Amino acid sequence: MKTVIQLSDICRQYQLGDSEVRALNKIDLEIDQGEFVALVGPSGSGKSTLLNLLGGLDRPSSGEVNVRGIALQEATEKELTAHRRHNVGFIFQTFNLIPTLTALENVALPLMLSGVSKSERETRASELLARVGLKHRLEHRPTEMSGGEQQRAAIARALVNNPNIILADEPTGNLDTSTGSEVMDLLRDLNRERGVTLIIVTHDPEVAAYADQIVHLRDGEIVQVEVTGAEGSNQRREDTSTTEMPRTRGISLKDLTQTAFDNLRRRPIRNILTAAGVLIGIVTLVAMVSFGVGVQNEVNRNFQALGLENVFVSPTFPEEEDAFDAFGITQPDIPLTPEMAAQFKEMSTVSSVTPILNLPSNIEISLSYNSVSTPIRLSGGFGNEQRGPGGPDFLTPPEMLAGAALGEGESEGLVLPDGLAEQLLEGSNLDYEDLINETATLTVRLPRGETKEFSTSIYGIREAQSRQRIDLGLAERTAIKAWWYGRPDTLSTDGYDMLIVRAVDENAVSTIVESANEMNLEAQSMGAILELANRVLTILQVLLGSVGTLALLVATLGVANTMMMAIYERTREIGILKAIGATNQEVRRMFTADAVLLGLIGGIVGVILGTLLGRLVDWGGHQYLASEGVTGIGQMSIVPPWLAIGALIFAGFIGIIGGIYPATRAARLDPVEALRHE
Repeated sequence: MKTVIQLSDICRQYQLGDSEVRALNKIDLEIDQGEFVALVGPSGSGKSTLLNLLGGLDRPSSGEVNVRGIALQEATEKELTAHRRHNVGFIFQTFNLIPTLTALENVALPLMLSGVSKSERETRASELLARVGLKHRLEHRPTEMSGGEQQRAAIARALVNNPNIILADEPTGNLDTSTGSEVMDLLRDLNRERGVTLIIVTHDPEVAAYADQIVHLRDGEIVQVEVTGAEGSNQRREDTSTTEMPRTRGISLKDLTQTAFDNLRRRPIRNILTAAGVLIGIVTLVAMVSFGVGVQNEVNRNFQALGLENVFVSPTFPEEEDAFDAFGITQPDIPLTPEMAAQFKEMSTVSSVTPILNLPSNIEISLSYNSVSTPIRLSGGFGNEQRGPGGPDFLTPPEMLAGAALGEGESEGLVLPDGLAEQLLEGSNLDYEDLINETATLTVRLPRGETKEFSTSIYGIREAQSRQRIDLGLAERTAIKAWWYGRPDTLSTDGYDMLIVRAVDENAVSTIVESANEMNLEAQSMGAILELANRVLTILQVLLGSVGTLALLVATLGVANTMMMAIYERTREIGILKAIGATNQEVRRMFTADAVLLGLIGGIVGVILGTLLGRLVDWGGHQYLASEGVTGIGQMSIVPPWLAIGALIFAGFIGIIGGIYPATRAARLDPVEALRHE
């Protein structure tokens, strides 16, 4: 008969305050394969301590514990865990079933930790539960079973990994006499049939009588070893295995995720509130950054519409200007005259030159056609709304309903909005086409009351929100400005406000800028403006994102607090997991997975709500702008894939940060102390 357990001069002391407690003192014992041994003695005699040493839950203070060729006193934590997972099955007095799991799940738990597939572990667990008489209780939780049924489930869990040694601590202590006898008969049968080495701790002499050998302990010492008349095992298992532990994959990612979901469902209200902290941070982050992205996209779109090959050439003005004069005009150092515009036109790198001439903002103009007269407003300085920086349809090409839009270069005539055209046609049988090339009169009024009429022609009709804002050509603007300031030679003396010089391609832009600088003019390319705008918008996105980041950092504390509370509530469960073979790393991974999942749930819902919030605000903003006559603005809240993915990664990272300390603390719990936790 092969000896599988050898204890030599084992001592175990505990420090209790200032005094030292000697739980075991110079224990020598040998147990053979397949033997049934009972450890008996009064409370405090060291029985449970000895059982913990054999199971690798504790280490001796001195001496040697050799179990199946493994020196447990020298074993690493990894080796002790493998010993508990493959060599030993534990049966506890208080059953130690995890209350949130069914009987089937409790029995299959050690197999899940070993990486066994779900179908295989459920098959094996079902067979064992049927063997111990619980075939009808597979889906019942511990609270739905009697004490005897819970102990039978615990026995099945101890056997599921086919261990060589079963360690039972008071297996009948919480059972009535009849049920206790049934459990002991079952253990004895398993000992005989499977040939496992069975070691039980008991106070009950009737229970001890089942054993082949009774070891009496008192004050941490063996006082007697009694060989009983009990019939020995009919079948002794041949121990042909080596000391090297089987290699297992460990708990799979799928099982880890499912376990995390199940754990979070234990305290739904608390976990929802914790996830809400992450959710609020993600909503803030996504909503704000999405507006930064949307604004940047809109700016880029507008610049692309204008053309990155455009160069804005402006005159230079004196550094010290005279006091503001609403009826005067500031004289530039070098005016942008028609001759200068002609010089740019002659360059081979220039495609077109469009002069810009602004009129005073307080100018009063009315439009007369036939017998209809109505006040009007002018679009921005580009001459038409699709190009005017002050126009409501900035950079959006108008939808022409008749005629044509005012083009690049010098222009003449006016373009009416459809609302104004309908007003001019009211009461007649004419349509839009009938207005094209018709003569209209512009009446301009000076602040002091003088008026002057200017004749023009209708060049086109476009769709627009505003009924009074017209596009006016350069020729009419020049005539009106000359009369307004009383300077017939205004283009020669004052010049244009700006020239839009379009290069043949983007590569020619730098040449045009250099030429303008040589002429002592200010020049700025669209590309340079766009680059500057993008820098500003990038800073804006960072500032907006930092608000959400701060909210997420606060949420980290909530995650950490929730996980610390979970550890306190699940301390005993951690002890059970370690007793059935969970490594410190697996315990840490389990708790970290709970925290990460908590963060990801908040992140996923936060991304969805943040996107919806951004769209809602965007819609409300567009409705307001439309009521003010501002159209052509694109979507201002955009959630690109990188933002959604980044937010989820950040939420998961928050879970890791919030859960790493609690998870590490859980992994470091002493299994013996954890099992004693109430």
